[in-house]
Amino acid sequence: MVYAGVDVGSTWAKAVVVGHGDAPLGLGLEPTGLDLAGAGIRALQAACAEAGVRMTDVSRMASTGYGRDDVPGHGLTRSEIMCLARGAHALLPRAMTVVDIGGQDSKVVILDEAGRRVDYRLNRKCAAGTGAFIEMVCLRLGLPVADLNALAAKADRAAPLSSFCSVFAATEVLDLLRKGFGGPEIARGVYQSVAQRVADIGARGTLLALSGGVVAHHALLVDAVRSLLHVEVQVLPHTQHISALGAALLAREGTP
Repeated sequence: MVYAGVDVGSTWAKAVVVGHGDAPLGLGLEPTGLDLAGAGIRALQAACAEAGVRMTDVSRMASTGYGRDDVPGHGLTRSEIMCLARGAHALLPRAMTVVDIGGQDSKVVILDEAGRRVDYRLNRKCAAGTGAFIEMVCLRLGLPVADLNALAAKADRAAPLSSFCSVFAATEVLDLLRKGFGGPEIARGVYQSVAQRVADIGARGTLLALSGGVVAHHALLVDAVRSLLHVEVQVLPHTQHISALGAALLAREGTP
């Protein structure tokens, strides 16, 4: 028997298929775009194909994320916090603080050694410290987001990008350029700014487990978090699919 989890976020739809173990049998990833339901189904189809099963073989499915109610035949719906905690603990069964940096929001979930949620924090009032903030700065620099990490690696220092507001990020970038900071320094400053936002929303503890699409594509952000908070930092495996994995495991454990 196989089970599936679908996480429809604001930017990407992710899907995971599991069997009797906690390791994913198949993963799916699709841009969300304007069709939340379609993106979720396409991600699930991809995960099933990788697992070597048909969608009709899925015994039970759970959905989570921004578009969890839009997935046809989703069966169960579970909160993002619940799914993030379950997926992270399955991959790293330790007491830890899970930090998920997504396209439009960031989440911090503190877990004990048994995987029980001790506390959680959300950053949803603005896009500060998220992928949207990074995209806004890259747009102003005329730089593809995929090239930001390589550009930042060329810098010996970080520009003081103090604004946490993505709306005013473009104005601040212009001001830094006028002050003589180059693209590499501003790129490095972006990562410092996002790392500071992670600290501000309550990341604490001796182990930080990072997840989310932003973490998957920006290695220097991981370095910035580690340097700022002076704690052990690990990037979770399948980092973009943690909540989808948690949803799949909860589908296996739950009832309609």
